[in-house]
Amino acid sequence: MNASTARAHFVASLSCGRDHTLALLADGKAIGWGGDGSGRIAPATPGYCSTFKAPSSAVEVRLHHPLIAVAAGHGVSLGITERNEVAIWGANVAGIGGRSDAITLATPQLVPDLPAIHAIVAGEFLFGAIDTAGGAHTWGLNYEGALGRPTDDMNASPGLVPTLAPVSALALGKGYMLALTRERALFAWGSNAAGQLGLGHLKTVAAPEPLRVRDEIRAIAAGATHAMAVTTNGEALTWGSNHHGQLGRRDVGYATVPTAVALPEPIQSVACGMHFSLALAESGNLYAWGWNSQGQLGLSDTAERRTPTRVTGIERVRSIAAGETHAAALTADALIGWGNNATGQIGTADRTQLAPKPFFALA
Repeated sequence: MNASTARAHFVASLSCGRDHTLALLADGKAIGWGGDGSGRIAPATPGYCSTFKAPSSAVEVRLHHPLIAVAAGHGVSLGITERNEVAIWGANVAGIGGRSDAITLATPQLVPDLPAIHAIVAGEFLFGAIDTAGGAHTWGLNYEGALGRPTDDMNASPGLVPTLAPVSALALGKGYMLALTRERALFAWGSNAAGQLGLGHLKTVAAPEPLRVRDEIRAIAAGATHAMAVTTNGEALTWGSNHHGQLGRRDVGYATVPTAVALPEPIQSVACGMHFSLALAESGNLYAWGWNSQGQLGLSDTAERRTPTRVTGIERVRSIAAGETHAAALTADALIGWGNNATGQIGTADRTQLAPKPFFALA
């Protein structure tokens, strides 16, 4: 997809997974770039003596009904159909939601045992959905209480998190989840070895607990072991691991409570990669910091940053997404990607794209 065909009114939303990217078009079609979960079926037995070349073109995810939302996870993706059903596709060696066998879904299949859904999140072995009444449903591996609900199953089917007020947003990292309620309160549960739950300690939590924040929250994001939030007054907060500077601070190795990031202007949304952070300002400017070994900060080099740095060469940004080591943005007139491109997840020819660049054409 080049700049001329990726006009903002054609692309409704975007999502980045471990090594793939999804774009939801205004007509309900979903297209993907990269590895498992993109809709691309990898060759069963690639040649041992050949050099793999990641395809730069996108593929269309084939569903019988138009989609209203997509979520790219770690090799697996979710979509919501116009009937408010959840579809799943991709590949996962552990199986997901009560299945002990591996899954390889060439064609999207519906996830059973869910009511009408209007929002979804996808991870590696953990998934979440919000129903039309605001109920939060989780499924997948329940290691260290990651599902936030009582269950005896280690690999559980979808179920309601019973103690939460109506939810407006979910975010998930590596074995933990965040929930933002309709009243703009923030809750967390699951793994917490780096303080990524923001609860002031390092203890695992198996049921939702509230975070203590000074202001109401309007947006959330979760990385592998760090998390972010945006307050209603445009302040960005970070907590969790800081070993690559992903909290935007130089003074700590980790933080167990949300702390404001020093940014020059109000923020409207945030995104977390594996160990890096993105913040989209209300002006359309983009800021990045943290791990940068694959150019995932979009700053034309591979040096990590411990404080927010303006990403130049990209303006009028409308939305952002972060994968494990790549990122994407929807601007006023183009879909842009940068970072790791080993599986073609940003559609460009280079294996590593250090500066933002438009995606290539749809094949």
